[in-house]
Amino acid sequence: MPKMTLRKRHKPTEILHLVRRETRIRMLESKLKKYHAFDLKEALLLMDEKERQRLYEHSGNVKLARLFEQLPEERGADFIMELEETKAKEVIAAMAPDDAVDILQNMKDKESAAFMALLDDDQRDRLKKLWKYRHATAGSEMNPAFIGLSPEMDVKEAMKKLVAEADKVETIDSLFVIDEDDRLQGILDLKTLIVAKHPLMIKEIMNPSYRSVKTEDGIQKVVRDIQKYDTDAMPVLDEEGRIQGVITMYDALDIIEEAAHDDYARLAAVSPADSPREKTIKSAQGRFPWLALLLVLNLIIASVLASFEETISRVTALVLFQPLILGMAGNIGTQSLAVTVLSISRETLSTKLSATRHLMREAAIGLVNGVILGLLTFLLAFVFLTVAPMGVIRDGLIEPVNVAVVVGLAVLTALTVSTFQASLIPMVLHKIGIDPAVASGPFITTINDITALVVYFGLATAMVITLL
Repeated sequence: MPKMTLRKRHKPTEILHLVRRETRIRMLESKLKKYHAFDLKEALLLMDEKERQRLYEHSGNVKLARLFEQLPEERGADFIMELEETKAKEVIAAMAPDDAVDILQNMKDKESAAFMALLDDDQRDRLKKLWKYRHATAGSEMNPAFIGLSPEMDVKEAMKKLVAEADKVETIDSLFVIDEDDRLQGILDLKTLIVAKHPLMIKEIMNPSYRSVKTEDGIQKVVRDIQKYDTDAMPVLDEEGRIQGVITMYDALDIIEEAAHDDYARLAAVSPADSPREKTIKSAQGRFPWLALLLVLNLIIASVLASFEETISRVTALVLFQPLILGMAGNIGTQSLAVTVLSISRETLSTKLSATRHLMREAAIGLVNGVILGLLTFLLAFVFLTVAPMGVIRDGLIEPVNVAVVVGLAVLTALTVSTFQASLIPMVLHKIGIDPAVASGPFITTINDITALVVYFGLATAMVITLL
């Protein structure tokens, strides 16, 4: 994504009102030029198709290109289909190549092929260069436009090339020194070039020590490298060391935001594409599979309860503490799940040793919390049943302390097992190539509910029923 320049923030409704009400064409076009692409994007999402067409008609192609770069890929693919053919070609050509490819890849094959056919050979080749890389790799997210300087150039020649090509690239803060075979030799900061004096050569002032990534490196690794090495433009090289493009810090920010949004959505068991602007039926369809799975799992919970029917009927006081145990097990499981997914995304669990240590640490955390909360629950349950005895407790057949012991042990065991399960499941999913974030909060909570119920009523059957 191109660097966002700071301008006065305008409300989307202000732009919407302008598009709807302004009848003076020159005035409309003049005012639209003054709005930032982000503000135009926000307004576009509030418009109907007729209003969007008016915005397209009276906005320049470069301005529309910046607007489409701001849109989510799915919405961009839908909206660009509304453009007249010639305008669509010019807008796609004016977009940053990585953003254009993202939009085209969200179209049907026939539609994207039709748009590619509109472009000239150079534009088409530039997009195909990015299209070939796997999703979520450095190659798929890089921008192939950058300023390359020869190490044999002098400072004056380099400045001339910089001025000539500056408007064609995403960033000029970092310049890349390459040989005749496009192999990266070093990096040159813009400031260093500006203060250098003729007749110094580029090879004399460049920094030959640089950090780079490969085209097939995972994008999360690239983002971490940009953060660690505090660089504004990370060069992307092929296996032969030839530079293919760059990923800027602004791209990294977008990637971080998108990844966080996707993970949060999956942890909540909803589609990452679900939003308040999504059609009701489409959102419902996206949420249905998880809800159906959770329905089946909850039927298992009902079956577990049915299998302990005799225990429950004979000691009804056990039911009072069921929500407490399930709630605590679910909460601690969700916490452990979040920590594990975050650790996986940071690649801190890449070895067997680190994974084992993580599992043991989470289980230990569950055990410590289980001991403390188990003792506290024992005391609360004992006091509660002493003050308000019921059923066989009131009849004197079972002492309050007996049920309190069961409840306390159930909390201890459930919390320990829940943290272990919530750590193990996403790690297993990641190992077999499934996004660990799909081990969503509701899913983990339901699995922990089943475990906690078996533990609770199993202990109750073993310890309490034997007293009757």
